[in-house]
Amino acid sequence: MEQNSAGKKRGYIIVLIVLGSLLLAASVVAHLQEDYGTYRFLRGLISFSYLAVIIWYKKSKTNILLVLFLLCYGISSFATMAYEDKTIAMLSLMLNFVSLLFIIKALWPRASLKNLGVTLTVVFAALIVVNGYLFYQFITMLKDFAFGNLHYAAMILGAMALVVCSFLSLVYNHSSSSKASLVFTIFVFLIVFAEVFRAIAYYDFGFGNTSVYVARIIIILSTALLAHYAIMPKEPKDEVSKKLF
Repeated sequence: MEQNSAGKKRGYIIVLIVLGSLLLAASVVAHLQEDYGTYRFLRGLISFSYLAVIIWYKKSKTNILLVLFLLCYGISSFATMAYEDKTIAMLSLMLNFVSLLFIIKALWPRASLKNLGVTLTVVFAALIVVNGYLFYQFITMLKDFAFGNLHYAAMILGAMALVVCSFLSLVYNHSSSSKASLVFTIFVFLIVFAEVFRAIAYYDFGFGNTSVYVARIIIILSTALLAHYAIMPKEPKDEVSKKLF
């Protein structure tokens, strides 16, 4: 029985690794061939591919909030295929923002400040202020590339949501102090880095193709970690919320 359980555990991890390797290889080939439409399409496919793996292993026990995150995030990524269109760009950013709201909803009930103490509360508050300021400075760099005030406002909303996700994940990890909470927290921070490097790559702020590949590697890693979190065995107290309402 224990051998079957261990085999199943190794099985899904191998699936996640193989899937990530295939998606990365396909992305590299598409980018080298300058097939940018396919390259952007593959970003959306990452979310849907790992979502399929989660549903395959978890079936009816799949966390609906994580499903909705991957659906919205994936559709947002697909929409970037026509990101040069003003309307589609707005749609993509708003879907991205909505997807992060599902992560916030999942984390909120588990992010308890009760046991933090004064020192950690001050430290975490300082972190969110500093991160918020850094994100704001980064977003101001993008202002000249925005299609208008609404598009720029959507960028700011997305950045704010990422800051909130980061803060809540830190508090959640401190409260749970488990392997599952650590995996989820790393997933959140990788999403943040993936978004930053995607912006650097798209607006060509530097690093050339390196930023393109770094962004793609990080988004694959982060989504694989989310799938790992969703499938891995964990105590109910260590799980993020599953309640939509």
